[in-house]
Amino acid sequence: MGLPIFCLLLTALAVNGQPNILFLVADDMRPNIGAYQDTNSPIYSSAPMHTPNLDALASSSMLFSRAYAQQALCSPSRTSLLTSRRPDTTRILRIGNYWREIGGNFTTIPQYFKENGYFVTGGGKIFHGGPSSGQHDPISWSTPFNNQYDDPDDHSHSWKSFTEEELEEAPLRDTRETKIMINRLKQASKNESHQPFFLALGVHKPHLPFFFPERFLDYYPEEDIDLPYNPYVPTDMPDAAWHSPTIMLYDDCSPQNVGVPEFGTINVTLPDSKVREMRRAYYAAISY
Repeated sequence: MGLPIFCLLLTALAVNGQPNILFLVADDMRPNIGAYQDTNSPIYSSAPMHTPNLDALASSSMLFSRAYAQQALCSPSRTSLLTSRRPDTTRILRIGNYWREIGGNFTTIPQYFKENGYFVTGGGKIFHGGPSSGQHDPISWSTPFNNQYDDPDDHSHSWKSFTEEELEEAPLRDTRETKIMINRLKQASKNESHQPFFLALGVHKPHLPFFFPERFLDYYPEEDIDLPYNPYVPTDMPDAAWHSPTIMLYDDCSPQNVGVPEFGTINVTLPDSKVREMRRAYYAAISY
């Protein structure tokens, strides 16, 4: 399931004429927010989305209705966005390769701000971590990148909702990383040197597994969840555009457990009931 990243670029009060920058990214997030409801309706179906904060921001922002991912895979699309170069230039077409080693020593967006006098700090998922970015591309940041430990995931379930009691004991990763970056934002805004800042936060959801507080399911009653308009791949789709669905790695979505032995091959998908279940969990993860 290759989906685009969703990116927001915000500017705050200027310092000596230079704006402070807040750079926000979500992982595997389609434009499933209320602000896109009319734009999306002829293209794909979804329940009414509960995204009040993003909708409020969109109402006073430039909103793109024809922006596309360069490639429907994490590392290539992030590398393309952050270096402003196409995947055939970065030579990143899959996860695991580092563009500085096989494509070119391209300057990234945060690196550019750093080299032009900004204090640059980041956390969550901006680059694809690990070898795909040389461990979050250290040259791009003024401070060590904030990368918290993963939420426990044994691949038994593709989604899980958490009670308030569970979250009190063990907050989800996105919550933990966001709190840290809010503190960094407060510290940067009080910088007595008046150095402008660029702060980047990448949330991991709604990437699989769909983990979220259970209260977000209340926004999406089961009877409101419908099926996609078209479950089939495009005609004449190039081979490079297809890969086996990542969701198959989870026990509850394995071909054996869903009763579809050929699930994972082109134009063979999950049973309708499982599709509705997964869509509801995905929407809840977006609202979270």
